[in-house]
Order: sequence, then C-alpha cells, then structure tokens
Amino acid sequence: MTMADPEVRFPDTYVSGVPVWAKRRKRASVVHPLLNLIIVLLALFGAVVAGVSLRLGSIERGGAVVDQWLVLGGAHLEKIIRAM
Repeated sequence: MTMADPEVRFPDTYVSGVPVWAKRRKRASVVHPLLNLIIVLLALFGAVVAGVSLRLGSIERGGAVVDQWLVLGGAHLEKIIRAM
C-alpha cells in the first residue's frame, strides 16, 4: 500500500498525513484593531504620566505638568480648527 491509496486510513491524530500537533493554525483575532490601538495609546499615555511623575517626585506635580501639556495642545488644535 502507498500513501496515495484511498484505503489507507490515518489515526484521528493525523490530518492529511500530518500530525495535528505539527500543523500551524491561525488564531482568530480576539480584539478589534481599533480597540487594540486605543489600548496601546492609553498605555503610552499612562507611561508618560508615570515617567513625568517619577521625574518630578510626585504624582500630583506630574499630573499638573501633563494637564498643562493637554491644555496647550487643545489651544493649538483650536487655533488650527479656526484657521480652516
């Protein structure tokens, strides 16, 4: 008998002559790409806040600095939108 013989039967652990554990399977993406991007951006923002807080020695001062950055960024964004 040869492998091409239709009478040859493989055990249940084999699929198309290859052991099941040897096949690579694609795992379905559990998280939507947009949600994944939001998670990464939030983690990056948290890391920036933690880094500034460590550098300044207090979470309160670090948060104040990040708040100032956000206010300045909002003001620049508002100028850009008005200019359009």
